[in-house]
Amino acid sequence: MSSWSRDIRFASGLVLLFFATTHFLNHAVGIAGLAAMEEVQEWRYWLWHSWAGTIALYGALVVHPFFALLRVAQRRTFRMPVREMLQIALGLAIPLLLVDHIVGTRVMGAYFNQNETYHAVLRRLWPGLAVSQTLLLLLVWLHGIIGLHFTLRTRDSYRHWRDPFLLAAILIPVLALIGFAVAAREAHQMVLPAENYSDAQITMFNQNVTWAKRTFYGLVGCFIGFVGFREIRVRTTRQITVRFVGHGVRKLTPGLTVLEMFRRFGIPHAALCGGRARCATCRVLVLDGGDKLPPPGANEAKLLRRIAAPERVRLACQIRPRDDVQVQILLASRLGATTARNLEADSQVGKRGLTVMVADLRAFSALSERQLPQELIGLLNRFFDEMSQAIAAHGGRIDAFYGDGFMAVFGLEGPPARAAQAAISASADIVRAVEALNREFGAALPLPLRIGIGIHSGQAITGAVENESLGRREITVGETVMVASQLESATRRVLADVVVSEDTIRVSGRSYGGTTTLKISIKGREKPLTAYGFASAPELARPEEETSQDTPESQDGRQSPEPAAATAADDRAIAAQQEAAAGDVVQMGDLPTEEITVPDESAPKKRAASKPRARRAAKKPEA
Repeated sequence: MSSWSRDIRFASGLVLLFFATTHFLNHAVGIAGLAAMEEVQEWRYWLWHSWAGTIALYGALVVHPFFALLRVAQRRTFRMPVREMLQIALGLAIPLLLVDHIVGTRVMGAYFNQNETYHAVLRRLWPGLAVSQTLLLLLVWLHGIIGLHFTLRTRDSYRHWRDPFLLAAILIPVLALIGFAVAAREAHQMVLPAENYSDAQITMFNQNVTWAKRTFYGLVGCFIGFVGFREIRVRTTRQITVRFVGHGVRKLTPGLTVLEMFRRFGIPHAALCGGRARCATCRVLVLDGGDKLPPPGANEAKLLRRIAAPERVRLACQIRPRDDVQVQILLASRLGATTARNLEADSQVGKRGLTVMVADLRAFSALSERQLPQELIGLLNRFFDEMSQAIAAHGGRIDAFYGDGFMAVFGLEGPPARAAQAAISASADIVRAVEALNREFGAALPLPLRIGIGIHSGQAITGAVENESLGRREITVGETVMVASQLESATRRVLADVVVSEDTIRVSGRSYGGTTTLKISIKGREKPLTAYGFASAPELARPEEETSQDTPESQDGRQSPEPAAATAADDRAIAAQQEAAAGDVVQMGDLPTEEITVPDESAPKKRAASKPRARRAAKKPEA
């Protein structure tokens, strides 16, 4: 369908859902009594009985089913996810109960001046029609919520209010049913004269109900006939050859989209938005026949530009081949027991602002060469146990353990400022935990344990990957992870235990003492990244320090006079030797102002930076 028809269907659906929401909230007020219910009804009538409200409501009642049926009729295959089948079934069942309710209230009230207030309508419905009205409420609400959820779930902003949306989606119908029952029982107990209906009223009611239902289901029958005629026609016309790389060759009649071909032949595929050109998960590479395809429409072209799609990449849901074509799936989805889950959107998948921490033990290679295997594994178990507790205590999640390091993510829940603060606080706990391990295992270790931590805040992609042998794993990827990893690599060259990017300090909204300003060159960026080094566990700046210490907001190019590590001359000389040997340069404290280029992580790690630390630790008296 064209984008304007989808927009009209969505807008009309929003009007109907908004009307249903106001109507159900009016029901919920019945918990406070029938009088409160009718008082709110006056405000609702003011909105929906006005000319603008009447035109919007009844226009949506006509437009939405028509374009929904048109959408269904344009499908070339009826293999679809269960939620789409459920939504279509609900849409077809709603008129069976809704027509009677509309004619019995709005239509009869307009023609015969029949009482439409709650105390009169509830007496007609309770208790004989209570079950049908309850079923109608649930059908309308479920149909609208399913449509709204699966329309908005691909948008990044949706995750921020997904939980309140779910809470409202549950509470509104529950409260509406409770209010309906309470007010209906109160109305039933009122002493009022019985309503008498004339033969003309009864005849008109039956005629209107019959006419409305015949119209709707006659329209449904016309669409079914259209689909049947189309299928007979296309099966008697020519066929085209479609080659699916890795999935064989199929001959079929033209008219289907490539996504519908995948579904018809059971070919693994991904389709997050259900074929509405709102995501790019169904994209394919057109290897042959692309010159005979129509150019991308407005929505497809906009989405392809957004993902910087290369030439010959198209959305499978938007192309309908009329001639032979060869395509390759770019994002396949497995078949089998987990197919349905793979085709549905994961509510946790998305791009969001996070704070990433990457940590790594220093001189681990030298340590592993001098320790027995059992002792080394026991030490690592104890180390990771302490790290896990420190991360979990501050609301973070460890995404990966690798050798002697790990990566943790903060900000999956809560605002970015809290995530940045939690990551820095967790790094302080980690540094203190490593110092405690040194005191505990110092006599058994040839070298003291040292750790380097890099922290950076920014946009990152979170989600889950799944494999039959490894199971399901939550992961975080993106440039933010890469920058945090390079900051961790820089710690060994700037003689700092923790390096935090300026972005993280700024997001946290706090000032920290004992920092040193650094300029770190990041691969892929022209300008060096400003960061701050900590010689030990990060601590909040004292009030008297905040006025004198440079912060990301007030920094004017000056550097903190306090170094991030010992300022002894031998330390500076060793750092300079390492820079000359590795091609890395540092700007830290009173060291020469240069750039630091972080080496490729695939290269062997240099452990020289840990040696002066080990010598200094050996000179210190035992704590």
